[in-house]
Amino acid sequence: MKKIILLAVLLVIISSAGCYLCILSANPQIYPDNAYTDSLSAEYIFPFKNTSITLFVSVPASIYHGAKDTGSKYLPYTKITSREYYADFTNDPLQEEMYTQILTQTASVKHTLDLTDDEYLELLSTFVQSIHYHTKDEYRYPVETIIDQYGDCDDKSILLAGLLTRAGYDAVLLIFDEESHAAVGIKTADATAYPDTGGYAVIETTDFSYITDRSFQFEDGSSLSSAPSVISVGTGTKTYTSGSQITVILNYRDKAASLIDRLSREGAEKTEDLDEMEDALTEYEIRLSSLDSSMQTAISAYNTYADLADSIVSQQKKLNRDLRAGKITDNAYSSEWETLNASYTEYLTKADDAYQNYTAYYAEYQKLYAEYQAYYAAYAASYTDYSSTVSEQNRHIDIYNLIITEPYNREHVYQTVLHAPALI
Repeated sequence: MKKIILLAVLLVIISSAGCYLCILSANPQIYPDNAYTDSLSAEYIFPFKNTSITLFVSVPASIYHGAKDTGSKYLPYTKITSREYYADFTNDPLQEEMYTQILTQTASVKHTLDLTDDEYLELLSTFVQSIHYHTKDEYRYPVETIIDQYGDCDDKSILLAGLLTRAGYDAVLLIFDEESHAAVGIKTADATAYPDTGGYAVIETTDFSYITDRSFQFEDGSSLSSAPSVISVGTGTKTYTSGSQITVILNYRDKAASLIDRLSREGAEKTEDLDEMEDALTEYEIRLSSLDSSMQTAISAYNTYADLADSIVSQQKKLNRDLRAGKITDNAYSSEWETLNASYTEYLTKADDAYQNYTAYYAEYQKLYAEYQAYYAAYAASYTDYSSTVSEQNRHIDIYNLIITEPYNREHVYQTVLHAPALI
């Protein structure tokens, strides 16, 4: 909340006249600073529904600078406890032209987009919510908020209340002393009304927010809970009737947030399981690769010894031809034959050993490969389950993100929620 500059009674001592002049305090009002003769302007571009809205506002600089002057912000003691000064800041007559400019342009948007009264209220609320949030330790007139293009909860709520009441809505200011917060109240006939307000639902002005949504959280994580002061600033009669849709949206948002959190934890657990299974598959693949290498080595050894045995047979055939041709003696033949036969037997034995090794490796490979295939099938099933979990989570995340990022698109969000997957 802001500092209060109090003026109960201004006592001016005019010593030269030897008397006292007592000036009783007046309501806060803008005193134009006529030293400024030009105009000041501000342009706003903000989203609404599926389009972008542009507003342009121009005000006399004398009014803006007069509003900024502290002399326009002194509060009479009698109005501090009743909070009537909020109405004075909202309804200063020098701001009427500014209100008219804004409402004329937004009324044109209402006609172009064929907006309902509820949607027009949402348009005005979105405009004020789009104004940059920044706080200063003093009360500010709406004209200051518009030209400076920033404001805090008080500033923006005062501005929105002024716009809504002039557009014919039954709107009030809600002042939460315990939370040091201000918001706008809009009359509604459903259960979305904030307790102890006489049937007014909350419009949060500090950021984009759904009408009636009071789940706004402060920096410490707390939210609105106290009974606010209800400050009347106008005499509009139109109410907000789409609260039931907002309830559906917010219920889905909260359930989706819980489900997304649960699916996220499940996904994390399944990711750990998949990581372990992938490590096991890698071990299988390493062992299979090692067995394959051993089989290749055994085959290579078998082929080498078989080739050597074949070469011995060739040598034996030549030896027989030499004997028949008389090129070698019987004794030499016998000696050479025994040597070749011994080598032949050795190579055959080694070739047989290599073949037996290959057969053993192959049998082990086949058994291990069957285990690998079964484990891979289990991994694939687990991955499919994990992918299903992630897909479900992403579907809910997409809708959740739409809900929290586009409160200015209520009807579209509502229809999306109605056709969304059921939350289990």
